[in-house]
Amino acid sequence: MNGATDALRRFFGFEEFLDHQKMVIDRILNGEDLCVVMPTGAGKSLCYQLPVLMKPGYALVVSPLIALMYDQVMALRKRGIPAAFINSSITFNEQIAAADAAARGEVKLLYVAPERLQTEFFSRFISNTPPQMLVVDEAHCISEWGHDFRPSYRRIGEVASHSGIRQVCAFTATATPAVCHDIKKQLQRDDMQLLVAGFKRPNLSFKVVKCEGGKDAKLKELRKILKDGDKPTLIYAATRQAVDELSALPGVTGYHAGMSMEARNAAQEYFMKDPAPVLAATNAFGMGIDRPDVRRVIHYQLSGSLEAYYQEAGRAGRDGESAECILLFNYADVFIHKFLIEMNNPPPEVIRAVYRELYYRTQEKNAPGALEVTAAELKDEIPGAKSDGQISAALGILEKLGCIRRSAKKSGMGFLRFTGDPDRLRILHQDEKTQRSRFIHRVIGHYGRTVSREFEVAVDALAEIAGLNSDQVKRVINALNGDCLEWHTGFAGRAVELTDPALRMPELDDRELSYHLDYELSRLDDMINYAGSRRCRQVELIGYFGEKSDSWQCGCCDRCAGSDSKADLPGVKAEDIRIALRSADLLNGRVGIGKLGQILSGSRNASIIAGNWHHNGCFGTLRHLKSATVEKLLRRLVDSGDLERIDRNGYPCIKISASGREKLQK
Repeated sequence: MNGATDALRRFFGFEEFLDHQKMVIDRILNGEDLCVVMPTGAGKSLCYQLPVLMKPGYALVVSPLIALMYDQVMALRKRGIPAAFINSSITFNEQIAAADAAARGEVKLLYVAPERLQTEFFSRFISNTPPQMLVVDEAHCISEWGHDFRPSYRRIGEVASHSGIRQVCAFTATATPAVCHDIKKQLQRDDMQLLVAGFKRPNLSFKVVKCEGGKDAKLKELRKILKDGDKPTLIYAATRQAVDELSALPGVTGYHAGMSMEARNAAQEYFMKDPAPVLAATNAFGMGIDRPDVRRVIHYQLSGSLEAYYQEAGRAGRDGESAECILLFNYADVFIHKFLIEMNNPPPEVIRAVYRELYYRTQEKNAPGALEVTAAELKDEIPGAKSDGQISAALGILEKLGCIRRSAKKSGMGFLRFTGDPDRLRILHQDEKTQRSRFIHRVIGHYGRTVSREFEVAVDALAEIAGLNSDQVKRVINALNGDCLEWHTGFAGRAVELTDPALRMPELDDRELSYHLDYELSRLDDMINYAGSRRCRQVELIGYFGEKSDSWQCGCCDRCAGSDSKADLPGVKAEDIRIALRSADLLNGRVGIGKLGQILSGSRNASIIAGNWHHNGCFGTLRHLKSATVEKLLRRLVDSGDLERIDRNGYPCIKISASGREKLQK
């Protein structure tokens, strides 16, 4: 179908599709309901955007993150593609305008937060003007067995059914066959077909290192790995404490959600701009981080699931060049994750006790509205509760069951009042020579004489007004509190409200709760089995996500290298070796093993198309061989000395050696 290729050039300016994109697009154009599982970087978004542009009407795209949908809409608009979003970041009038534009055909892609689907306005809009297609992005959020379940996703299928939407497609980067089955069930699309593709990453070398001596053995192994050249490196750890310990090592910077915003921003900037950063982080780091030349991803501790592990490890080598994914495995790590799983799956008696306490507090309050109560405060009243985190998990389960509603988290809020005369204070500090003077002068200038009355305000808002960072504002407030101003912190947390204040106790399915706990433990078992597997590491991973590997093997993981490093390469002839050497000679050290292997194999992944390598004369000259065989051949030629590794502006590349040129000339 040339129409799709022509549309690709017209709307996006690309000459060719990436691997697997054309297959997905053709089936969407045929009107099929699809659940598509493709890893990050494989070009999922274009798979639904292009068919929408080729057909009449608009598509409704459900997306979970405001920042993500903003970026997508802005990127589309830059290409001249009419797109808009509806979420809580814009006014109601702006939401109406975006919906009206879609109804008139002036917007082709309308991105919405899942919560909008339940509003009366939006329900009426899509009933009157149903989209040609409903797209569910980050579709694993639909499934309670997914790694990022979102209660607001649950009713998407019901909305699609009631609105008469003909075609529904779901897209996600990480979902097992079980999660995909649940997605299909929740969307109420019996004929939805599953497509899984793109999980093979022949440029990634997966390795598991067993560290029997505990933390000391791990640190010793980590130091040895980090001595092996300056490479952009990500080290993932399971806890904030472990990140703090790792960041004490020479040359290692830390990142986790418990750090201040300024410290996190500084760590992120360091990782993106330093030529060879080494960053230790929890899984809080990674979303939206797009550094293509990460050469190593090291897991200092076990991940809780293979979904999380593949997503994190897959941030290595997105430029197509060779990269390492190393797991430092000690069985003691299993107990950390079992503890975390138990905290996230509280026993039924704790959940009931949490609801009972909320019910009593609501009755005592004797007034409608939300309760401002923290998990820590509730824990003190709940027999058998093990931690604040367990209480937070219980609240999350009650919210999923529809028993409670929780507000957005309030943090850094407080109540401020200036005790001196505002006009006099502003004049006294107009020189702004100190941080205190700047704070006083600018805050009073912003709010005027109303600062004489107590008002609620966030520290971040005060920081923006004063031109200081949050930590500086906190220090200024502490210094001035009781002098010329009064400050006391407000409620920091998520307010809770019972959906039915008269309901004394909801019905809980104890067997379902137990099953969910067992499921989380089984995912951990899958991770442990991966660490001990004797098969090719990538075959183990892609099989977990449901992609068929047939006889494919990566050829570069610790299992493949250990099992067949001396074996002959099947199907490789003398002429194939000459082609590989000649291509390396022609490319003259401009690419690494991974990218050269993809060029010779005829791959159409993002890095090849973006670099225009598919128009190079070497492209596809070894496509008759499997991609893993081509990569293995190149590694053998490096081992034999016919190709040699070089550094090209910080990138690991290869070129033909003197001995390789001699062989080529024979």
